Amino acid sequence: MSKKKSRKGKSKFTPLLFSIIDIILLTISFFLANLVVFDGNSPDIIFYSSSALVLCFIWVIVSLKFNLYEIPRIIFTYKVLSENIYAVFNFSLLIGGVLFFSTNTNFSTQFLIYVLFFFIVGLLFWRFLAMYIIKTYRKQGNNYRNVLLVGLNKNIATLIDEIYLKPKYGYKIVGLFTDANVKNNLKEHYKGGLSEVTAFLDNNPVDEIIISLPHHAGKLINDLFRYADNNMIRVRVIPEFSEYLSQTFSIDYVQNIPILKLRSEPLNSITNRTLKRCFDMLFSLLTILFIFSWLFPIIAIIIKLTSKGPVFFVQERTGKDGIAFNCFKFRSMTVNADSDNLQATKNDARITDFGAFMRKTSIDELPQIINVLFNQMSLVGPRPHMLKHTDEYRILVDKFMVRHFAKPGVTGWAQINGFRGETKLLKDMENRAAADIWYIENWSFFLDIKIVLSTAWSMFFKKDENAF
Repeated sequence: MSKKKSRKGKSKFTPLLFSIIDIILLTISFFLANLVVFDGNSPDIIFYSSSALVLCFIWVIVSLKFNLYEIPRIIFTYKVLSENIYAVFNFSLLIGGVLFFSTNTNFSTQFLIYVLFFFIVGLLFWRFLAMYIIKTYRKQGNNYRNVLLVGLNKNIATLIDEIYLKPKYGYKIVGLFTDANVKNNLKEHYKGGLSEVTAFLDNNPVDEIIISLPHHAGKLINDLFRYADNNMIRVRVIPEFSEYLSQTFSIDYVQNIPILKLRSEPLNSITNRTLKRCFDMLFSLLTILFIFSWLFPIIAIIIKLTSKGPVFFVQERTGKDGIAFNCFKFRSMTVNADSDNLQATKNDARITDFGAFMRKTSIDELPQIINVLFNQMSLVGPRPHMLKHTDEYRILVDKFMVRHFAKPGVTGWAQINGFRGETKLLKDMENRAAADIWYIENWSFFLDIKIVLSTAWSMFFKKDENAF
């Protein structure tokens, strides 16, 4: 059997290169921090130089722990940056503990803050540049993997369009084998029926086999597993039933028995919840200190002068795990009997003139920072609905209640993607719920930062037609 050597496309030197550049960046960060804090004259050059070596060693260990040097085949830049920010957060906690317990020397906190600042800026820029270089390198036909597709269904078709035909991911389709009808755009990849797969493998280099076949093709699947194992070919299986599941799922093993987990929930991790809560508390306290301290009295006075009624509007809404809580807002409407039953609409007569301004700029939502401090809400999460709407939409919208697996947010992924305001059609709420569920399944600290920044930008510079 004559078989060409396959092109694996993975360099063993990549982790070494990344670690060396990281060490250089951390060393430069020490140098810059020394210039800023000590004007280039370190008070204890031996101690601070030794600290630099210790920090470089700790960072490499942290990077290996969080797999920062493993370059994914399918690169999503925002996920890479998010993972690095999370690693830096843990790195900061670790070095703080090491420096506190290991020495009596007065290590400058200001110096450490500058080191971390310069390092994270340089690190994120380097990671972003590296991802761009890798994608560009792959687009030029390098660092690719030969994939063989076995089976044809909706999932395989989606992967072909979204992943395997995009050069930046570094895949090259060497063949598609199926007994199903092949459409025009896939015919160039079609090499034959399922019975011809093994013969093709004998004469062509393949790095990965992607299988998506029904359960009655079990014998062929086992044969392909055996062939792949004996020829050092990796196999990935897409369960055919997965096309009927809209959410991400994973498999856990209990006593070697595979158990399907229907949804990935990053916030089930106590580490992630702690990180999110710390961010909520820090951001909320800073907002109250530097903004609410002067803005709240001004808004309160305007509300009292322009309409009769209380400054705040308090309404029961559905929170995490379906538990109701009192949600705070600045009152933007005249006092009315329909506030707990009737959703605000465009040109709603109940909205005051100043209330219309607040709703346009989302200022009316600011008191929910209080709910964040009370741990009833988060800065980012699915927007809480009035109880009446929850009871209605849990019946009308499929998977609607999944959005309550997370704490509700002052802003959210749905809101920055345009799914806010009045829900005239059922489809509007379906889109909102789908966006909220996506957020729950794909949460990351970096995603929260992105949503907060996008919300702030929209408040001041973007006109939202759905805000009224």
